[in-house]
Amino acid sequence: MQSNYQYVLCINEQEISVRATEEWGALAALSTLAQLSVGNCLPDCTITDGPKHPWRGLLVDVARHFISLATLFQCCDLMHHFKMNVLHLHLSDDQGFRFGSEAYPELVSADNYSLDELRQLITYAADLGIRVVPELDVPGHTSSWLVKHPEWGFGGVNDDELKEFGSHSGCLDPSNPKTVEAVMTLFEEIARTFPDEYVHVGGDEVDSFYWENSSRVQYWAATHELLNPRDIQAQFTIAVCERLSELNKKAIVWDEALHELLPTSVTVQAWRGLRARDISLAAGYPTIVSAPYYLDLHYPTTLHYLYSPEMSSQDWRDADVRVRNDLRLAHVADGVRWHQDFGEFPNLPNRESGEILGGEACMWSELVTDELLLTRVWTRTPAIAERLWGVPDNNELDSMYERLSVSLQRLSVLGLPDVLNTHQIHPCTELKPLFEMLEPVKWYGRLLSMERVRARAEGRDESAHARPYNQRTPLNRVVDRIPAESFSAVLLARRIKKGEDQSSWIIGWKNQHAVFDDCVNKYPELEELRPVSEALSKLADVALGLAAYEPSLVGPFGEYLLPIATAFADDF
Repeated sequence: MQSNYQYVLCINEQEISVRATEEWGALAALSTLAQLSVGNCLPDCTITDGPKHPWRGLLVDVARHFISLATLFQCCDLMHHFKMNVLHLHLSDDQGFRFGSEAYPELVSADNYSLDELRQLITYAADLGIRVVPELDVPGHTSSWLVKHPEWGFGGVNDDELKEFGSHSGCLDPSNPKTVEAVMTLFEEIARTFPDEYVHVGGDEVDSFYWENSSRVQYWAATHELLNPRDIQAQFTIAVCERLSELNKKAIVWDEALHELLPTSVTVQAWRGLRARDISLAAGYPTIVSAPYYLDLHYPTTLHYLYSPEMSSQDWRDADVRVRNDLRLAHVADGVRWHQDFGEFPNLPNRESGEILGGEACMWSELVTDELLLTRVWTRTPAIAERLWGVPDNNELDSMYERLSVSLQRLSVLGLPDVLNTHQIHPCTELKPLFEMLEPVKWYGRLLSMERVRARAEGRDESAHARPYNQRTPLNRVVDRIPAESFSAVLLARRIKKGEDQSSWIIGWKNQHAVFDDCVNKYPELEELRPVSEALSKLADVALGLAAYEPSLVGPFGEYLLPIATAFADDF
């Protein structure tokens, strides 16, 4: 973590020079040079630069949907370009085990990374100044383990049940010496494969039902004076962390693993909001902030950009209020409010304040396949990367979007993946005026279903409502291919705010609905867009002053939103 990314870049008519203490700084300077190369000439300038945070990470969940090595290489290219330096691979979960273990090959899913492939990725990333941090999530999220070794824990499922998303109730048995031995062997293999000093051991969302109802676990707990499930998990987690320490590795855990006996040598990744960060820091733990940077929530870039890892608690609370009140999230407002303050936390001793290492954007892959990943991640992550590198405290969102737009448009010129146009949304070009205004519903509206979102926010049993997606659900609809945020809508909203002409857009909004029936006759799968097509046509009337604005025009329409409608909320 002591790598030095500082550099001085000098550009003048005679030469381009870079001064840096370490090669990482030189690599960062080259990223800046590429970003400056707009047009046919470089500016005459001297730039002295360095990151605010040593940990500028991206988590890629390769367990729910397998992500190919080629795509991970492209992720590394983009991480380097935007000066991110930690690729966190979430290698195991209930739905898959992607680490190509040679010690326990029977655990390994059909789609996986061999040890040799992982070493290739590590080498490729290292050449770009990126460290690769592996995660095996234990003791929960281990259903994929228990299919092959049910004797290692409780709540095992069959192969067919692995496809179901959500946190499964199965977990490892910490009282079983054979289980502990297998876990230690796997982490020893991880430690040998990955040279980085950090290894993530998970620890989130452990369902304690089986521990509480197992006489064997309860007897074991009593003999170790463990009073509750938190103590049981801590006993297990601390043993894993100690073994990693013997292997000269530092452990990372999700914030659910916080416990009064957890050594402060362990790093905590805070994902459950402000309290997780502040409690971790107050108890003396090195802390990685992820709560504001969950890319799978389909939030607009602005809402991620409100947050920086080191911001004061009051500033964080103010940002939370802005998120709760954002009209684009009105359809999931109760869920967002619940999410900002959920979870129970232990009473931990106050120690010397811990250090904020930085932050990490997280791409959980339930609704992302290999071909969709780059667009889902990289249309918003550059703004998060800017926050993690440490721009001046400037929440001017218009200027952020200008930088983001220029950066994304330049990628293909620089030989990087064109994340704006990687996939055509749909071959029906007549409906382009509709497609470019659409966004997916926010928060967990897609993954859970809107009915289940309401149940969760209201504290009701969710199980009455089936999840609409599992691992075998094709992700080939329009909602899968539109970006999480419509840049066309962002641009137009700014024009509306300035009172600029909207006529060309309005004509398109009317035309798309006029041809909608013909399009559906040709492409029946587009029928699900009829309600939002009608809403966009009505919005054209609002823009022309022929109809009154209605909040319902934003949506949701099934799994779709029409966020451009919010641009008319203050005026009509």
